[in-house]
Amino acid sequence: MGAEYSAVRGQGRADEAGSVLLSSVQFARTPAWNPAQALSELIGLAYEGLSEARPWFSLAERLRQLLGAFNVTITLYHHEDQPRDIQVMALDAHDRTDWDRAERDSRERFWHIDLLRPETVAPGTLIEFGPRDVEPDCAAYMASLGIGRCLRSCFAEPGGMRCWIDVVRGLRVSGQAFVEAERALLLDVLPHLSRALGLYARLKREEAEKAVYEGSLDHMALGCLLLDGNTRVLCVNRTARSIIDRQVGIEVRQGRLLAEERGVQQALEGAIAKVMRARMEAHAACPGELVRLRTRDGMLLGILVEPVPPEPYYQGEQVPSLILHLCELSQCEAVVQAPREHSPELIAQLFGLTRQEARLAAWLGAGQTISEAAGQMNIAVAAARNYSKNIYAKLGIKGQTDLVRLMCRSVALLR
Repeated sequence: MGAEYSAVRGQGRADEAGSVLLSSVQFARTPAWNPAQALSELIGLAYEGLSEARPWFSLAERLRQLLGAFNVTITLYHHEDQPRDIQVMALDAHDRTDWDRAERDSRERFWHIDLLRPETVAPGTLIEFGPRDVEPDCAAYMASLGIGRCLRSCFAEPGGMRCWIDVVRGLRVSGQAFVEAERALLLDVLPHLSRALGLYARLKREEAEKAVYEGSLDHMALGCLLLDGNTRVLCVNRTARSIIDRQVGIEVRQGRLLAEERGVQQALEGAIAKVMRARMEAHAACPGELVRLRTRDGMLLGILVEPVPPEPYYQGEQVPSLILHLCELSQCEAVVQAPREHSPELIAQLFGLTRQEARLAAWLGAGQTISEAAGQMNIAVAAARNYSKNIYAKLGIKGQTDLVRLMCRSVALLR
């Protein structure tokens, strides 16, 4: 993943190699800033950066402005064996430098220079370097990119995530070395970035867990709708959306799950109200409420309303409060099509069957008769009976009833 760039208005001109040489007027020192005010602003951006689509981009851009830099890069992931780092970069809109290529070239040609490698900078510390501090070939390459001085720092969190900030000044900035007040500002921000990074890492772990659990529910073909304290729909998982879109007589409209049939809607509202009351009264064990719904096209759906366990310090009308589990009870397609199209190999692998035996097991497990299954497989009924005898013998079961039970217990592995 390459660097991501800002679009900030500025002036610059390109040299013959296509690199940007930035004017001393544009990137001269910014007017004197109040240290306390600047620090307060950057601390706010350090924590606000958690929720940005490009984490800490606003912080990078503000640092670029405050420190008179033409490029500020925050490296969120660095690994020696990867061709590129994961970075968020703030730079001038007129900069046409291919920084991805510059990174690849730097790794290929100059990675033996410890000063250039981020991992040599310890958390909470700063280093400053420029063309005068490296060998001639590298100095010429840095100059071709317009790099005058770089102030690099590192921040980390206890779980092992380590990030770097590079504040880069152009060759033509007068007095290009960073002064003590600028270095102190960056050092003062680092502890807050470390704390923010810890929160960011925890947030991303929880998001990953959420995605895994959502995938598991979709894998089990179980629809879920999460409701807030006003019983309005907060989110709908993929399976629930698919079920609702397929059925006639149930929909999500204006933030509510609505059934077309009046009696079913009343039953659903009653179940939701009852479970919500139980949650508000902090009942230790609320068993949930079940509602059955037959859609206009004859399909039977089941809805289980359950409370979301309350958090003592996380309350309010927007907090997830109820979960509605939605399941198709009479929809054969979801049960039959998936084994037929996707699972014969898994069934064969799990139960030690041949492919033809696995195909027959899928149809029989879905409730088809021997004749119906033979027709689906385009084989003779006699052949299907022989296959079924082999299946029962291999699995050590007596007949189709046991096979259906076994397939139902294995559905989580076979979908």
